[in-house]
Amino acid sequence: MPRRGENIFHRKDGRWEARYVKEITNDNKKIYGSVYAKTYKEVKLKRDRICVALANGNLVISKDTLGFYIRQWLKFHKVRFKISTYVKYYSVVDNYLLPYFDKIPLKDLSSRHIDAFTNSLLTKGKNGNPLSSKTVKDILLILKNVFKFIQTEYNINININIVYPHNPKKESRILTKAEFINLNNVLLQDIDPCKFGVLIAMATGIRIGELCALKWGNINLDEDYLYIEKTMQRIKNLEGNGPKTIIIEQSPKSATSIRKIPIPKNLIPLFKKFKQNDDCYLLTGKPDKFIEPRALEKKFKRYIKLAEIESANFHMLRHTFATLCIEEGFEIKCLSEILGHSGSQITLDRYVHSSFKSKKDWIDKFASINISSH
Repeated sequence: MPRRGENIFHRKDGRWEARYVKEITNDNKKIYGSVYAKTYKEVKLKRDRICVALANGNLVISKDTLGFYIRQWLKFHKVRFKISTYVKYYSVVDNYLLPYFDKIPLKDLSSRHIDAFTNSLLTKGKNGNPLSSKTVKDILLILKNVFKFIQTEYNINININIVYPHNPKKESRILTKAEFINLNNVLLQDIDPCKFGVLIAMATGIRIGELCALKWGNINLDEDYLYIEKTMQRIKNLEGNGPKTIIIEQSPKSATSIRKIPIPKNLIPLFKKFKQNDDCYLLTGKPDKFIEPRALEKKFKRYIKLAEIESANFHMLRHTFATLCIEEGFEIKCLSEILGHSGSQITLDRYVHSSFKSKKDWIDKFASINISSH
């Protein structure tokens, strides 16, 4: 019988056996190595020495390059990730991590390698195109997860500090109120289901993928709300045959993104006008035809051109919605839930941008306060 929690066995031949993880197979099963001794105390000491050596990088197991562990991490988590997340991580591994770290022995890995890798991404990127600080940080965060996986599953300690590049916060542009009104007027001219969908995004702040996946079965006109439960996106096809990319529909990015959003009163007549059967997509009014995010982005560019807006992308509607709501005194917790965020701070940090006029108004309000002197 094994000693409880220790993976140490007393064999029939009289010897003691202690096991430790040395590899993970393609189907995410652990492969164990074993050491043997005549007594329990001896075998435990021998196994502990191996674990210490592994932790200190003084013992190299058969698969000793960082590339091996990166692949094992990806295989281990494949069933745990959403397909879109897996494809994203697969692309990072294939395009950046393996080309640099594949042949580096784990025992030789140092901060020098990480620093050189970071600098290469910032200056050369891929095919000579430097990556942004945010993109580089995202790649390094994945590498950090690989390190945690190695420590947890293989009991190998990697005592390397990852320094993330400085990412100066840029204030995203939002539509001015005049631009917002111009776009609204363009969408109301010769309105069709697609233009109607953009109006919904302007009035609710939903994401482009959420709008593309929205069906009439998600619309409740008795209680005047729409229900977000899916998102649509184009991802790389990893099957090796067929098209390079495929369209998928899946649950949104987080549990809080599955939500009810009240329908604004002024849009109720349009919802009734375009109402279709539950299985029809809102943007097309048909069950067998949808508009994917990339195609909707192209249509959106035509709309903003007609509205004489210099430059904008669809996600700017979400930024604009959040900012205008805050400027009008919208309660932040309520806004956070409408946007599908896990917390109010995310809403404030990521999407809310005060206009200069708003700042001036607040300064003027403060200046008008009669402060008595003592």
